[in-house]
Amino acid sequence: MVIRKGEINDRVKYWIKPDIENRIAEGSIKAYFHSEVTAIHEHSADIKTPDGNITVENDFVLAMTGYRPDIDFLKQSGVNIASGINRIPEFNTDTMETNVQGLYLAGVVCGGLETHKWFIENSRVHADMIVEDILSK
Repeated sequence: MVIRKGEINDRVKYWIKPDIENRIAEGSIKAYFHSEVTAIHEHSADIKTPDGNITVENDFVLAMTGYRPDIDFLKQSGVNIASGINRIPEFNTDTMETNVQGLYLAGVVCGGLETHKWFIENSRVHADMIVEDILSK
């Protein structure tokens, strides 16, 4: 887990935050605080940490950019962003795939800066849609 700040944000839902913090404390989740992802590769990700740059192996990456999506990160990844005030990223609503082949969005990031539109309760279908599309290819 890569976290830009020094702690899990207080805006994380109150019933989830303690569980994440406990998993980090016990070591079942490795967390990199004051860090950021600088590149994502097919089987690894590059992370800028306070101790220097590292590369970690991975099977997949979940871009959980928080309450306000990192629009610059999406743009740098090649995702087209609407020029309107809400900065909604381009994606196929049937598959959740962006204009970048193989790059999918799920959850609140789909609403751009309209973060009030997506919650766990109405976006949990995104994972199924993404997996279904990947398997169909």
